[in-house]
Amino acid sequence: MKIVEAKPEEAETVRIVMQSAFEEYKNDSPPSGAMEETTESIKIAVRNKEETVAVCYMNDNPAGIVRVKEDGAALYFFRLSVLPDKRGKGIGRALVRWVEDKAIMLGKPTVYCKVRASTPQNVKRYEEMGYTIFDRYTVEKPGKPAFKVISMKKQVGKAYCE
Repeated sequence: MKIVEAKPEEAETVRIVMQSAFEEYKNDSPPSGAMEETTESIKIAVRNKEETVAVCYMNDNPAGIVRVKEDGAALYFFRLSVLPDKRGKGIGRALVRWVEDKAIMLGKPTVYCKVRASTPQNVKRYEEMGYTIFDRYTVEKPGKPAFKVISMKKQVGKAYCE
């Protein structure tokens, strides 16, 4: 298993892995926004340094990805994606550890993510990794059904403010 930061040219790989992983949520109400993202939008976000993407390779083949944005004193990770046939091999946990290590390296004491309330199994996985719930809210978008979101965070390092 090898985790590397993706370059803008790898946006298509990122999109394919992400959408393959999120395929199971395509019938959710509303479906995950991951299914609407494009290779170009990912490429632009990485090129403009609006986000960082890590890709996990197994035997030189992409198996999972995670996208990350800096948010003040925190790192926010989203779209954690593991190909369905690669699940249960520790890829998701390794990608989360990568995010936590990056946060420490950047001097960010907090890592957080958002999880749909309709996926309690994902909430449980993050709790097992030391994440705690700090917020619950409802997302309402015009023309789409509302859905509930759970925000989870973990303290990974100390802020150095003297």
